[in-house]
Amino acid sequence: MKHPYLLLPALVWPLVAAGAPLTLEQATERALAANPRLRAAQLEATASGNRTQAAVGRHFGELNLVGSYNHYNTERPIAPIALDYLGPKGFYGLPWAASQFHYGIAWTVPILASGQIMEGERIARLSEKAAEAMALHTRQEIRYNTRATFRQALTLHHALVALESLTAALGKDAADADLKVQVGSWASVEGAKVHFALESARAQRDSVAAQERSTQALLAALMGDPPPAEPLELQDIPQEPVVPEADVSGTYTAALAGRLDLRATQAGTAIFDRKKALALESYLPQVGLTGASLRNYGPGLDNYPSNEINLNLKWTLFSGRQRSQAYHAAQADLQQALEKQKAKELEIQGQVTEAVERIRAAQAQLSAGKAQKDLGAEVARVEHLKLEQGAGRMEDYLAAKAQELQGITGYWQGLYALQSAVDYRDFVCAQGEPHD
Repeated sequence: MKHPYLLLPALVWPLVAAGAPLTLEQATERALAANPRLRAAQLEATASGNRTQAAVGRHFGELNLVGSYNHYNTERPIAPIALDYLGPKGFYGLPWAASQFHYGIAWTVPILASGQIMEGERIARLSEKAAEAMALHTRQEIRYNTRATFRQALTLHHALVALESLTAALGKDAADADLKVQVGSWASVEGAKVHFALESARAQRDSVAAQERSTQALLAALMGDPPPAEPLELQDIPQEPVVPEADVSGTYTAALAGRLDLRATQAGTAIFDRKKALALESYLPQVGLTGASLRNYGPGLDNYPSNEINLNLKWTLFSGRQRSQAYHAAQADLQQALEKQKAKELEIQGQVTEAVERIRAAQAQLSAGKAQKDLGAEVARVEHLKLEQGAGRMEDYLAAKAQELQGITGYWQGLYALQSAVDYRDFVCAQGEPHD
């Protein structure tokens, strides 16, 4: 097979040391080794290869061990009438029996099969090619999905950490506010504002925690595991990718030339083209050669051998319009396949455009996140000091804390969005994991 690793997935991946966080590369390796969807695609490619070999084997015909038992109401010759069997008694000296046994071997070789064998082999090879391409595309898709889900889980983790920090800070602020309300230095409404902000932060924290658990369950499923009983500890990926300016027109060309799912679609179109040819060739005759060597005997009689070679011709002249309707159906199937191929090409072009725009949007999001992260922490610190000195407003302080949270989460969202956008571009443009 062209890609032998389709048959032999990795059985062992690097073990994670006790207490060590799971890295992006380890998660990717585990997914490529154990993802059920990928394994199913690889097994389909294996099965397609076996079907191709079976189609090739039809050229050599069949050698069969044959046998039969017959019982008639009157005695009949147990072997074909031949001069060798005619003795002094003539016709009445032939071996006769009402109960007969026949056994031997028969080899049938197709000479002309109305295109069924040749076209069948071509269709099987195209199916194998399509299955191999889809298995490799599924591998690349699982790789991208695993890496994107890993980063999404990290994004949610950082958001959760920021919300827990905010909740703890607001908890202290709420306790301080209660004291100030009790001594009369604050109006009760000011304390209520802090408590409302605290409850809102807790609700956000619980919501993000639930999203993180769901994302980790999805990551585990991609790696072929059930949802984790304890949260997975994931290693951060702080490196900011360098993204050169892309030539969109050249990227279209590269994607259309390299996308494996498009290759599979093109192979599917070629299959329907061969099926159309098969429907046309069904009007041709069928010719087969059969050789048989049999032993024939009845109760109390010796074996009587018979050997024969038959050349059989079958040419269907009328079939109730079955062949003509099958040809028209094959034409329609081919047109449908061509439309699906065109749709796949347009889909790929749309994905390339989306990939380029996702990178631009992520770059802008990361730049804004960096600025907001630095500014948010400083503004929150200043507003807290002003509030402590009695010169600030509670609304300004709470808005600053929200801005600080947005800055922290915005930075990590932008960073991981940019990394995933680069991965997505590599995936849709066939520039990722080597496959040839």
